Amino acid sequence: MAALSPVAWAGRLVVPHVPQTYVVRKGDTLWGIANHFFRDPWRWPGIWNRNVQIRNPDLIYPGDVIALRYAHGKPYLVDEGPVQVVAGRSRNTTVLRPAVRSHALVGAIPTLSPNVIGPFLQRPLALSRRSFRRLGYVAGAVHRHTFLGPVGRFYARDLGAHPTKIYEIYRRGPALRDQDGDFLAYETKYVGRAKLVRRGRLPELEVLSSIREVQAGDRLIPWKPQPPTPYYYPRAPKKRIYGAVVAATHDNLNLGTYAALAINVGKNAGIRRGYVLRIYSRPRRFYDPVAHETVRGRRQPLGLLMIFRTFSRVSYGVIMQARREIHVGDTVATP
Repeated sequence: MAALSPVAWAGRLVVPHVPQTYVVRKGDTLWGIANHFFRDPWRWPGIWNRNVQIRNPDLIYPGDVIALRYAHGKPYLVDEGPVQVVAGRSRNTTVLRPAVRSHALVGAIPTLSPNVIGPFLQRPLALSRRSFRRLGYVAGAVHRHTFLGPVGRFYARDLGAHPTKIYEIYRRGPALRDQDGDFLAYETKYVGRAKLVRRGRLPELEVLSSIREVQAGDRLIPWKPQPPTPYYYPRAPKKRIYGAVVAATHDNLNLGTYAALAINVGKNAGIRRGYVLRIYSRPRRFYDPVAHETVRGRRQPLGLLMIFRTFSRVSYGVIMQARREIHVGDTVATP
């Protein structure tokens, strides 16, 4: 990009024939606003921050007017503040009048919708063998139940000398492995939540809620209040990252926009929250009937993935854009 002329550089970034202003509406996200103006919305942090009028892009509110401007041929965005939109004299005219912003009535525009990222912030977990073995566990039911639902009680073991009041219950899922079959982590499945009702040598817990049957052997993790949805600042990794999709977070293996997935690179490889990676299909092999040989095609770009949770060797991301269905085995790389 840096080697291009300013006009060519702007042409690569800006959506053709895009309107020069946009009035922020309730329910908008920073990613969506950037996507309105730019081909690569994950570049928005640098584009917002070029201009001193937008020091905090997470403090943009419904009613604000975002304007596209150029300096030396390079595009940037300006928050012109809140306005009131009123009908003009002609059918095709809109008049913008200055208005007063009320912080008490509206919240700042988030990077992503909480509905997209919220369900995945604490679940699932990717745990090493050692971490999994060190967790407390469900030893058995207090009464003769074949399964444990709400209000069911169970005995627990290995909670430690100072057990907490509330626990989340997880079950070991499949082992996540890379392309060579090497073990990465155990993916855990959320089962439910329980509270401690009796301490002692054999603690007793009562199930508060569950989405699966609680079984002996399920693991117990002390519950922590879920923090507010964090702001994510999409950006490309500074170094070259290459990995693969190793799991989906639900049973549908054909993944699309706003689905979450796991990749086989994590903190150990330098992955951080907010990193954006491009998703590629595996090169398809086809038979050339003229040359009488099998040819390996090129990998094709499928979409964009933004990382929202990281572990040592595994990371979870949400698909922000998808041109086609994405599958386990597809690859990811620095865009």
